[in-house]
Amino acid sequence: MRFGIPIYLHSKNPSEKTEIKIDIDYDAYVLSLIKTGLSAENPSLFKELFEKPTQKCYATSVFFPNATFTKDSIILNREGEMKLYFSTANTNIGINFYNAFIYLNHLDVSTLPFGHEYLADVKKLYTIELPKITQNRAIFKTMSPIVVRDNNGRFISCPTNTTEQEIIKFNEALRRNTFNKLKDSPMLASTVEELRFKPLKMRKTVRKSFGLNIECTKGIFELEGNPTLLNYIHSSGLGEKTGSFSGMISLI
Repeated sequence: MRFGIPIYLHSKNPSEKTEIKIDIDYDAYVLSLIKTGLSAENPSLFKELFEKPTQKCYATSVFFPNATFTKDSIILNREGEMKLYFSTANTNIGINFYNAFIYLNHLDVSTLPFGHEYLADVKKLYTIELPKITQNRAIFKTMSPIVVRDNNGRFISCPTNTTEQEIIKFNEALRRNTFNKLKDSPMLASTVEELRFKPLKMRKTVRKSFGLNIECTKGIFELEGNPTLLNYIHSSGLGEKTGSFSGMISLI
């Protein structure tokens, strides 16, 4: 279950015809919109997901069409356009987030702040059909960078020029994280040991999120594993912090 949600930012002072420029660390602003919708539609699920240390079994990504990126900011296109993507394999979570985005779409723009300077106009969402994976190998590209931590809690990446030993460590960390997400699905969790990540055209990058500089990886890669597990990962994300605009992937 995957949705695309167009969002347009407008200045709180429309008389000032200046460019729409947001901080490169935008996660808190977008997450605030999501929380506004979900807390109104399902307060109990909101508390479960955001007031407890709960594994996020969904993935998120933000795309800025024709934007200009600098070290510290993003200058949006003339329309102030951005696109939020949400994806999950969990039907209950998917329905509740669907309703949350519908709720945001019906709110008056003046009631949805985006940081201190802008207002968010959340447009009608649209669904995205995901192809079914039937083989034990598939090639993906990242829609948001993959975040993984090793046993010591250190963020690690896996670019194409990574050594074989580093790829092994990355896979171990990735399998551990995937297994932890599947504690409530023992049959699917039992297939995690077969999961293998192979970088094809990946590069190391650093993204800023909630004040942290996070080492991560983006690009094209291959996953090998049980097809049911690959479909789950395709829908719910790969790696950590998938609920904070990391780990969304798309089948090539």
